[in-house]
Amino acid sequence: MFSFIRGKILQKTATSVEIETNGLGFEIMLSLNSLTKIGNVGDEVFLYTVVLLRDEKYQIYGFVTVSEKDIFKELINIPGIGPKIALGILSNFEVDEFIDCVQKNDVDNLTKLPGIGRKTAERILLEFREKANKIQFKENGLVEQKNASLFTEAISALNVLGYPENRVRMIVRDLLNNMSKKDLTVENLIKQALKILNR
Repeated sequence: MFSFIRGKILQKTATSVEIETNGLGFEIMLSLNSLTKIGNVGDEVFLYTVVLLRDEKYQIYGFVTVSEKDIFKELINIPGIGPKIALGILSNFEVDEFIDCVQKNDVDNLTKLPGIGRKTAERILLEFREKANKIQFKENGLVEQKNASLFTEAISALNVLGYPENRVRMIVRDLLNNMSKKDLTVENLIKQALKILNR
């Protein structure tokens, strides 16, 4: 199928978003964390996607970051974990919080979520033990590692100003990969990003 989608938000519900792209409308299921970050009706959005065939029906799942998508794909490969539970986990944990939970082997925190008993929580933690660090740094790895702090600081500042996180990430990543090294500062990144965002 397809790995990402870019388009205009037509409608948002408590669990999904409807996106129009090239004259087609797609209903995409998201975690609550993703839904709060994608902007409002009428905004352009970019989402990474996973398409699954369930009960003879295709369903699209969307994610604002590569890391969130990776966690979802790993979760649904664990016996007893379906898309609904996987989205429930991603709705209750940010990526960093989930990875912190894995690294601390925090079974109790996972078992607070609906549909997750102690054995399932232990299985999840076991499956993710070796993958946690790779997932944590994969997104920042899309830019040079030495620029990761610039990436994070610029995004945080732009989020505070009220700009949607997924759009900000794309712009800052592109700027980091294309700006000259002598111009690479947090201040310059924010200034250039604001020019693009306010066009």
